Amino acid sequence: MEKFPWAGHLGIRLLDKVVDIVNQYKTTLIFTNTRSQAEIWYQQIITYYPEFAGLLAIHHGSLSDEVRTWVEEALHEGRLKAVVCTSSLDLGVDFRPVDCVLQVGSPKGIARFLQRAGRSGHRPDATSIIYYVPTNSLEIIEGDSLKFAVKEKIVESRIPYVRSFDVLIQYLMTLAVGDGFYADDILQEVAQTHCFESITQEEFNQCMALLIHGGSTLQAYDDFHRLVLVDGKYKVTSRKLAMRHRLSIGAIVSDLMMRVKFRSGKYLGSIEESFISKLNIGDVFWFSGRQLELVQIMANDAIVKPSEKKKGVVPSWMGGRFAISPDLGIAIRHSFKSIHKTQGISPEIKFLKPYSKNRSHFLHYLRKMNYWLIYTDQIWLSSFPISI
Repeated sequence: MEKFPWAGHLGIRLLDKVVDIVNQYKTTLIFTNTRSQAEIWYQQIITYYPEFAGLLAIHHGSLSDEVRTWVEEALHEGRLKAVVCTSSLDLGVDFRPVDCVLQVGSPKGIARFLQRAGRSGHRPDATSIIYYVPTNSLEIIEGDSLKFAVKEKIVESRIPYVRSFDVLIQYLMTLAVGDGFYADDILQEVAQTHCFESITQEEFNQCMALLIHGGSTLQAYDDFHRLVLVDGKYKVTSRKLAMRHRLSIGAIVSDLMMRVKFRSGKYLGSIEESFISKLNIGDVFWFSGRQLELVQIMANDAIVKPSEKKKGVVPSWMGGRFAISPDLGIAIRHSFKSIHKTQGISPEIKFLKPYSKNRSHFLHYLRKMNYWLIYTDQIWLSSFPISI
């Protein structure tokens, strides 16, 4: 415990133990919470275990479709020993050769942990196997919390959003950028969905007005005059507006993305501009499992070449900050209340019990999950949510 960090870090101290587990199974998925963490784990495994070259791959949302498709096909065919990945492999995939999953760091949610566990043993009568790899001392307690949550069937509810008009407006804009749409037909289509079954003609007209002339408040701005009626269809005729929408489509807010390319034109993926802007020409960074040197910036393209340098930085993405779900928070609070017990406690609680007297470390952890627990005489008396 004295050599294990109290907070933060990426779990690399457990690299040898993780590789031992990988070697026990045919194919393993190593899930991380962020793309930068996935890049680091891939780099560390290849660096210290070069025998994994050709048997280890990386998969996350910023890589090119070509790279991700190759990884998915190799998984299906059982040609890979392990894949370091993010939520990009959470859903919609069925890789029968995968018989083990590793979760590096807190999954931040019970449903996410179970979903990732289900990526292994995905066939009749098979058992899903998942290992939890804490990245710091205080995350050890989440091992107990996750087991408690699974036993008590505490899982985040999936409440469908209704009347999300911002998403509807993006959908209409996307249709208009394509072949265009007939307003009456689309209203009938969206009214058949659960989200918009209560939509009225007036509400739909307001959404259309926002796209046609900026609604009641933005009419003076040309950029909000987006849709044009052409032969009964609403379309986007401005190439500038169409390109802007294609580059920012979706409901997730992020920084401007720059394409990472070799000088030959081969596309590797995309990185946020905020990261590239901090690099100088000649700087080296890790991306797509490769050591790359920045050659030049051309418009929205970062031109790179392979590098033999030993050191390089790892990209960071703004979307990598997760909060602990309320349901996992309930399970963690239950674990903390078990610290004062002397019998019937889990191995995780028994391991942490001697260190529970260090109140400052535990309260630091609780601030991260937006909960305080009042601690007196080794007994957690009460808990209540606060805003940090």
